[in-house]
Amino acid sequence: MTTYVIRRLLQSFIILIGLSLVFFLILHLTPGGPCNAEEAQSAQSAAMAKACVFRLGLNQPLPVQYFKWIGGYLHGDFGMSYLGIPVSSLILQKLPATVLLMLTSYLLQQLIALPLGMFSALRQYSFFDHVFTFLSYVGLSMPTFWLGLMLIYGFAVNLNWFPTAGVQSATMPIFWTGSWFHLLGHDPALVLGDLAKHLILPAITLMVIGIAVDSRFMRASMLEVLHQDYIRTAKAKGLKTRRIILKHALRNAILPIVTNVALFLPALIGGAIITETIFSWAGLGYAFFTAIQQSDYPYLQSFLMLTALAVLLANLLSDLAYAWVDPRIRYD
Repeated sequence: MTTYVIRRLLQSFIILIGLSLVFFLILHLTPGGPCNAEEAQSAQSAAMAKACVFRLGLNQPLPVQYFKWIGGYLHGDFGMSYLGIPVSSLILQKLPATVLLMLTSYLLQQLIALPLGMFSALRQYSFFDHVFTFLSYVGLSMPTFWLGLMLIYGFAVNLNWFPTAGVQSATMPIFWTGSWFHLLGHDPALVLGDLAKHLILPAITLMVIGIAVDSRFMRASMLEVLHQDYIRTAKAKGLKTRRIILKHALRNAILPIVTNVALFLPALIGGAIITETIFSWAGLGYAFFTAIQQSDYPYLQSFLMLTALAVLLANLLSDLAYAWVDPRIRYD
């Protein structure tokens, strides 16, 4: 196992270097360049653009720029954002909101999708199974941006049940960025309740497609397992149906879902960018959208690199979890 992990880490490092080169070249080939925003918004456009070129080192050859950029990453220097603050500080400010949204939506997604898929498999071709199949295809067909807008229009604008945007109300402190002394001046129940109200619609927007995908995976996997010989043997021994399903069938049926975790992470991050932008959720995705508008190259490069790193680590962890769930699998 140790040899396998070391080999995978080396492969991931090589892939990350290749991706860094792709990200670097694509962003530098973008029309206008990284100083386009400052040139367009400043009255002294020529002087500001020249200062921007020198600040970002764009007057140097591309290989020199690339190695200086990578060298800065190795020393923990992600550069300066267009906002005038270090990119690392900006990421630390925005990361908790994105982690909260993604973890909440993903955990709820699994808590709903897995039982739905399992129950649908146990009631194959029943009325519930047909309704479940229809709704899952509807969920797969809905674009994230459209669903988010419809939820805002229906539940925030018309019914006024939830806020339309933001992480918390203007009168409430955001506890991961504000002062703890400021937080102590508010009722924790009100603060968390306000946060939950802002979280519900973005989380649902991210959950819907994931529930449709994972529940279909779970149904197909469960159906395959239920027809295996060891399940028939367990039934012939007189074991209770509940024990057969939970102890024998479920553990084997959940293996594809473990693998699907890593495959779904890029889609979840991409959906978070759209969802955070629609709901003005002050996370990494919304900052990424703003950075595109402002040609904030240091932040764009850092976000892309962190996303690539997260995907590579998630793939490694899913493979290790696969071996943990299924003792028959061994990595050499």
